[in-house]
Amino acid sequence: MFATCSLSAKSQSSLLFLTEYDPPGQYLDENDQVQGVIVDLIKELQHRLNEEGTFELMPWGRALNLAKITDDSVLFQTVRSAERANWFKWVGPIKLYELSLYGLEDRIGVRPAMSTLAKNYTACSYRNAVTHDDFRALGFSEGKNLVISTKAGDCLDMLLLGRVDLIAITEMSEKTFADKVSATNRTLIKVSILSERKRYLAFSKNISDERIARWQKALETAYCDGTMRKLYQEKYSEQIISRLESFANCSS
Repeated sequence: MFATCSLSAKSQSSLLFLTEYDPPGQYLDENDQVQGVIVDLIKELQHRLNEEGTFELMPWGRALNLAKITDDSVLFQTVRSAERANWFKWVGPIKLYELSLYGLEDRIGVRPAMSTLAKNYTACSYRNAVTHDDFRALGFSEGKNLVISTKAGDCLDMLLLGRVDLIAITEMSEKTFADKVSATNRTLIKVSILSERKRYLAFSKNISDERIARWQKALETAYCDGTMRKLYQEKYSEQIISRLESFANCSS
């Protein structure tokens, strides 16, 4: 079913895929090549669509700003927000998951009241992250009780050093974070679910709607033919996999 798509895509320009360090989705291997589960999925879609492209990994803020001004670019994994909606053309979701608020038990207790968090604690988020909106809704603000970092992993480091009290963690990263906290003989406590998140491939606006439609169709087919499940199952939970299959109506 991909023959027609491949022929029509041959004359398309090569794509520049921009991303940040976010294992197991994407990271640099020992040869400084971008690898990961999400990268493997994208490469499979490239193969099916006869699409060419290169991958670059950089800090998130830089990748986001570059994608906004660069034709034939694809930013991933990108949360689609109201502000960002018109910046790109969207294919996905490639991830459906929960984002939750966490802290250390010895600093915040077991069940801190949500209404008092902003009064009593300091939170950490990353620059240009949609998570800012979640923290602002709880009463946190930059320069007062919200620390903004530019480097992945900084928020956890600051939590362990006692410089902040609360951080947002995805359900994919919860075990890794909990293990790192446990190694310091402390306990990571889940305070509350902040929101349900969807991440996408964010294509530059110059890419045609027909090309976007081909990518979307190829992605959903990969959800229903078992390709995504095979790639994701060793790294992501069954809940994440089944959510994507349900999105694509794979049982119908």
